[in-house]
Amino acid sequence: MSNAWNEGYFTDEGYTYSYSREINPVFQRYCLLLRGFASLDSSDGYHCELGFGQGVSINIHATANPGTFVGTDFHPGQAAYAVELAAAANNGARLYDDSFEQLLARTDLPQFDSISLHGIWTWVSRDNQKLIVEFTRRYLKPGGHLYVSYNSFPGWSPSAPLRQLFSLHDRFANTSSRPDQRIDAALQFSEALLAANPKYAAAAPSLGARLQSIKGQDRQYVAHEYFNRDWNCMYFADMVDALAPAKLDYATTAVPLDSVDPLNLSAEAMDFLETIAHPVMREQARDYFVNQHFRRDLYVRGANRLSAAERRAQMLHTRFVLLQPATSVPAAVTGPAGEASLQVEIYGPVLDALADQAYAAKSMRQLLGATAPLTFDDLEQALAVLVGMGVVAPCQSEASESLVQDRCAALNLQLCKRSLFTAKVQVLSSPVTGGGVTVSRFQQLFLISIKQGRKLPAEWAQLAWGVISEQNEVLIKGDQPLLTAEQNLAELTEQAQAFAEQSLVVLRALKIA
Repeated sequence: MSNAWNEGYFTDEGYTYSYSREINPVFQRYCLLLRGFASLDSSDGYHCELGFGQGVSINIHATANPGTFVGTDFHPGQAAYAVELAAAANNGARLYDDSFEQLLARTDLPQFDSISLHGIWTWVSRDNQKLIVEFTRRYLKPGGHLYVSYNSFPGWSPSAPLRQLFSLHDRFANTSSRPDQRIDAALQFSEALLAANPKYAAAAPSLGARLQSIKGQDRQYVAHEYFNRDWNCMYFADMVDALAPAKLDYATTAVPLDSVDPLNLSAEAMDFLETIAHPVMREQARDYFVNQHFRRDLYVRGANRLSAAERRAQMLHTRFVLLQPATSVPAAVTGPAGEASLQVEIYGPVLDALADQAYAAKSMRQLLGATAPLTFDDLEQALAVLVGMGVVAPCQSEASESLVQDRCAALNLQLCKRSLFTAKVQVLSSPVTGGGVTVSRFQQLFLISIKQGRKLPAEWAQLAWGVISEQNEVLIKGDQPLLTAEQNLAELTEQAQAFAEQSLVVLRALKIA
């Protein structure tokens, strides 16, 4: 943390190689449409991501969408990895290791249809937050949208002092140069402090369990979530004020399940919120009812509400696709208000229709015809719930899909080849959804086998075992490592068989396999 360029950001440990669907422009436009907002939708649009981490999401989206993507992450190692992925896909992404100040000073940037920052706002300084707002003011098109996620109150109120302990110990009491040892020392210090029974711990009795949960999390995630010098948690209303200079209006969350009130609110809460007229006050009050700790929000520069007829027409035109076998979709969904069963009489026909014709993507109009006598409202809510659960995705147009299919195939081949050596990136790009789809390392190795002409699951398993055995790795089943080649091959063959019978049809519909 001594380098001046990092501005207090924890750069000793690289960020994870995770993927965020919320940054997908196709997904963002669906979330806006769900709440009745118009959005820019041009195949030659420009999109920007600020703070792209290892660049997995921005490269997936730059490959699977027909527009042009620009992004920055001031960590040079992460930027280098992202640039390498962009070259492998030949997706035309312009990726930099600029600070926000350097990016703002550029004179070669276009006007953007969308700007996104996921997991950035809370962990940068107030000065950098102002630079982000100014960047948005200058470069977001009228009608364009901003996606921003951030830690929020009141949900973080009990745990915020615990996070402060971690960061302060790292600044003032660490004795190691190794990031993993520094993190563990801060966690141990905090555990010892709580064990000494401070009054703060008595006032927040859930802290012990929270600390134990953090101790079990991935150290790369913990480093960037808890150990940056800057940590600016905000109330929703304060974020609205912060973004006002960029002429942004709050539109909706990028959480489709938020549109289903019974999953989030009690009847008493819904009645109370109905008494609040001002939308900002109502949304802020809602955060108290759900104890919101992390928001994923969409703001629009020049909010344009669609008429009911326009919204219905656009929704009927939107295509949807299953991301997993219909038989593996959970029978219930959980929200802040508790668990709710998926009604068989509604969700059964919807899942059957989505799985029909080898899982091919279908418009809501086609689904409405296939699920009669379901009403438009019932189908729309069912799709919103399934999208929220991550088992269904909205799709881009078939014209856009055809424009990006070849480069998706190129990127996916390169990612699968990397799975021969590492399990870092477990997501592939879909030209159908414009986004990423989780595909495990072994499944990627199975896809390599199929590309090589191997037709039998046992052959796919043989290739996978050959790869990991050469690297002195074994599978874990339950909590136990499989120690013999026969045990590992049997487990891999079982996985390959399940892949052939259940997952392959889905990946083919997504134009990945």
